[in-house]
Amino acid sequence: MKGITVNGEVFYIKSLGANDEGDLQDLCERCYEFAILTEGRMPASNAGYDILNDLPPGKDMEDKLVLGVYGNELLIGVVEMVRDYKVPGEWIIGLLLIDPDRRGISLGSAIHDYIREYVSLNGGSILRIGVIEENIKGMNFWKKLGYQEVERKEQSFGNKEHTVIVMNLRI
Repeated sequence: MKGITVNGEVFYIKSLGANDEGDLQDLCERCYEFAILTEGRMPASNAGYDILNDLPPGKDMEDKLVLGVYGNELLIGVVEMVRDYKVPGEWIIGLLLIDPDRRGISLGSAIHDYIREYVSLNGGSILRIGVIEENIKGMNFWKKLGYQEVERKEQSFGNKEHTVIVMNLRI
C-alpha cells in the first residue's frame, strides 16, 4: 500500500480485486451523479463488478489495473487503467472517481501524480483519457493537468449518447 498526503491528510492506494466489489459498489452509489451524467440513470447494481472486470476489445485482465484510494479505511476513490491501449506504451485511464465529499481538496491531482509515476515506472509514455463533452468540470481538471485533445468520437453509455473527447498526456 502506498500513501499520498494531501493537505496533511494521508490517503492510501492499493490494488483492488474481487473481494473489494462491495466497497466499489458503495463508492459508485455515493457518486451517483456521475452515473446520471454519463449513463442517464442511477448506478447499476453491478457497477462495482464492471469496474473490476470490463475490458476494451483485445485486452485481457493482465493488462488491467484497478486502484482504490482509502481515507480512514473507507474507499473514497478508484482509478481503473489498462496498459498498452491503443498502442504499446499508452495507458488509458478508464475511470478516476472520487467521493463527492472528498473533492475540491486537490486529491485528484495527487492521485494523478501517483498514476503518472506508476505508469512511467512500468514502461508507459502516454496517458489517455476519454471525457464526455458534458463533463465540464472533468474536462477542466484534465486540461489543467496538461492533457490535450487528440480526437472526438460518438459513444453510448447506458441510456445516453455522448461526444467523447479523447485526450493524451506525454509523460
